[in-house]
Amino acid sequence: MQTGLRCAVVGAANIDIGGFPHGRIALQDSNPGRVILSAGGVGRNIACNLARLGIETHLVAPLGTDAFAGIVRADCAGAGVDTGLCFTFPGAASSSYLFIADLGGDMQLAVNDMDICLRMTPEALAERLDALNGMDAVVLDANLPQETVAFLAERVRPPLFADAVSAAKARRLLPALPRLHAIKPNALEAEALTGLPVYDRPTAEAAALRLVEMGARGACITLGERGVCCADRDEVRFMAATPVQMTNATGAGDAFTAAMVWARLRGMDLFASARAGMAAAALTVEAEETVSPLMTEAAVRRRMGENTDKTTGGYRHEQLS
Repeated sequence: MQTGLRCAVVGAANIDIGGFPHGRIALQDSNPGRVILSAGGVGRNIACNLARLGIETHLVAPLGTDAFAGIVRADCAGAGVDTGLCFTFPGAASSSYLFIADLGGDMQLAVNDMDICLRMTPEALAERLDALNGMDAVVLDANLPQETVAFLAERVRPPLFADAVSAAKARRLLPALPRLHAIKPNALEAEALTGLPVYDRPTAEAAALRLVEMGARGACITLGERGVCCADRDEVRFMAATPVQMTNATGAGDAFTAAMVWARLRGMDLFASARAGMAAAALTVEAEETVSPLMTEAAVRRRMGENTDKTTGGYRHEQLS
């Protein structure tokens, strides 16, 4: 059910090719298992999760003129994501991401071909500014060139959110930090952004506070099965994760970001939005797909209810502005 809220996601859309061996990975050998081809990419994953949560979602991503682009567009249409703001670059290869998972579902090795994202220049995005400024929120992923991140941070008026994508790309978001309502890095990405090592609760708290000191209004550092550390300008808080039955960890962080944005658009505070993110991530790791077919607003709220902080009796709500 649509909420009347509109969000644009600016970032990458890939074709994911995933390998799931039946046994332990044998290096330099052919491993029996399953190979799954599906649409993916951080931007696309966030967009599809947002759409499943009832937000009118528009993807702004670079696509080629190959068969992969057609698969991405069809997949997004099936998820309810509008791709009318996507770019088509003739002769370019659409992004692709090849990964091998272990028996537990954790990615062990990956190769990405994402050169097309370099075409998302400030000049290209200038054509989309009017549309972006008509949204209730805009999400950036760090696959964008740093100059494009800086351009959008200066010119996009709705609340901005960001996903750090990877340790290698996280620092591209530095120009946007003073404009971000919230940023979601994992431990390695937080270390790349802040220069502080993140390996336990105290170091995660220090890094989250540093991100706020650097300008972000809120920061949620995800720590996998250990939980998440969040900070805003008033408080820092650690939230433990609940056990899940892992099938495939790919896409969990993207689901967290999507649910965090959904919760903020719904008026929840940063800490409630982190619980929404953990709920969505849990739903995702229990599915084979990078976007869980069970992702709905009702499913996320149900998981949040199971993990509500009993000391507060619920969640604070605030105006997003």
